[in-house]
Amino acid sequence: MRISTKLGLGLTLTSAVILGSYGFSQLQKEERELRTATEQASRLLATALQVAMESALRDGQVADVGKMLESLELKDPSVDVFVFDARGSLVARSLGSSRSLPLIEADAGRVLRAHGGMARFGGDGGLEHLSIVLPLRDDSGASVGALAVVEPLDNLRQDLESTRLSALLSTLTLIVGISAVGWLLMLLYIQRPLERLVGAMRAVRGGDFSTTVSAEREDEVGAVAHAFNAMVKELGEARGRLTEEVEARIALEAGLQRVDKLATVGQLSAGLAHEIGSPLLILGGRAQALAARAELPEDVRRNANILVEQSERIARTVRQLLDLSRRKPTRREVLDVSAPVRAVVELLEHEARKRDVRLTFEGGASLPNVLADGDGVQQVALNLLTNALRATPRGGTVRLALDAARFRMAPTLPERSGVCLSVEDTGAGMDAEHVARIFEPFFSTWADQGGTGLGLAVVKSIVAEHGGTLRVSSRPGEGSLFQVYLPAEGDVEAKEVVA
Repeated sequence: MRISTKLGLGLTLTSAVILGSYGFSQLQKEERELRTATEQASRLLATALQVAMESALRDGQVADVGKMLESLELKDPSVDVFVFDARGSLVARSLGSSRSLPLIEADAGRVLRAHGGMARFGGDGGLEHLSIVLPLRDDSGASVGALAVVEPLDNLRQDLESTRLSALLSTLTLIVGISAVGWLLMLLYIQRPLERLVGAMRAVRGGDFSTTVSAEREDEVGAVAHAFNAMVKELGEARGRLTEEVEARIALEAGLQRVDKLATVGQLSAGLAHEIGSPLLILGGRAQALAARAELPEDVRRNANILVEQSERIARTVRQLLDLSRRKPTRREVLDVSAPVRAVVELLEHEARKRDVRLTFEGGASLPNVLADGDGVQQVALNLLTNALRATPRGGTVRLALDAARFRMAPTLPERSGVCLSVEDTGAGMDAEHVARIFEPFFSTWADQGGTGLGLAVVKSIVAEHGGTLRVSSRPGEGSLFQVYLPAEGDVEAKEVVA
C-alpha cells in the first residue's frame, strides 16, 4: 500500500473520529436545550392553568373548570389536561385525551404526597410526551388536588431529527473536504516527489549516473533529493575510477599474456635461427647452384628448385618468428590511414587478378587521423588481405573498407572514436572453434598449403600496440569479416589492450 494511501486513510479516520465526537456532543447539547425549552413552555401553560383552576375552585365555580378544558381543547387539541382531587381521583379531563391514565394518576399521587410539582419525559427515549404535574392549593395552602398537563413531543422529535441530519451532513462534508485536501497535498508533496525519486533510482540502477532529482524544496523531501543527487555523483565518480582500474587491469593482463607468449616464441625463434639458420643458408645456396647448372639432368634441377623453394619457406617462417618476438619499437605519427592501406591494395591487385578474385577498396570520407606507425598499418592490411585472397575461390570478392567508427575495448569500458579497417571475403569461412583460435601463434587453417599460423598473431600484436581492438565474424560457407579498430588521435592513450 502506498504511503500516501496510508496517510490519507489515517487522516480520514482521524477526521471522522474527531468530527464525529464533536458532532455527537453537539447533538447531545442540542437535545438538552430543546428539552429545556419545551419543558419551560409546557410549565408556563401548566402554571397558567394551575392559577386559573385554583381560582375557580376557591370560588366554587367547578363548572368553569370544564369550560376551560373545552376552550383549551379547541385551541390546542394535542395537549391533554387532567384534574385530580385531593385523594388522587380523576375529576375532569380534556376531551379526546388518549394518554395512559394509570401513569398520569401515578404521577398525580406522587405530587400530592410530595406537595410539589414534577415534570417527566415519557415514551420511547423520552421523546413521546412531556408530563407536567402541579399541585392545586386553596387559600390556606392546603393541597386540594393536582393538575396534569401532557404535551406531545412531535415537534421536538422533528427538530432533533433535522438537527441530526444536518450535523451528519456537515460532518461528512468536513471529513470529505479534509480528506480531499489532505490527499491532494500528499500527492503533490509526497507521492509525486517519491515517484520521481524512484524513477531516478531505476535509471541509476540501469547505469545512467547523470540522473538527478529536482531539489527546489527546502523540506525533508528536498533534503532526500539533495542526498540522492550527492550519492549519484559519488557513485558516478566511483564508477569512473572503477572503469579506469578495470581498463588498466585488462591492459596489464593482456600485456602479461602477450609478454609470456612472446617470450616463448622468442626462445623458440632464437633457437631455430641459431640451430637451422646457417645449415639452411648453406643448403639453399647449394640448391640454387645445382638448379643453375644447365648440364645437369632435368629431374636433378627440378629437385634442386624444390629444395630452394622449401628452404625459402623455412627462412620466411624463421623471419616471421623473429618479427613476432622481437618487434622493433613503433614510430607513431599523426597519420591518414588511407594512404598506406591504398598502397597495399595496389600492391595486391596483380595477385587478385591472377587468382580471378575481385578486390575492391572503399575509403571513407572525412576519416579522423590516428596516431600510428605507417609500416605497422601496412603490415596489418597486407596480412589480412593476403589471408582473404588465399581463402577466396575464383570468382569471389574481397572488400577492404575504411570508415569512421566508435568502439569499446570491453563491454564495461566507455566508447572511443577512431577508424575501422574491415576486410571481408566470400571464402569458405570458419566455424566458432577455429575463430576462437586463429590469433594463436602456429595455429593455421592453411597448414597444408604452407600457412605458418603467425600472420594473424602479428596483426593482433600490432593492433594491441596501437591501443586498438580486433573483431572477427565468420561462418562456414559464408566467408569471413575482420574488423580492426584504431583509436583517433587524442581520443585515447595508446595502450596494449587485446580485445
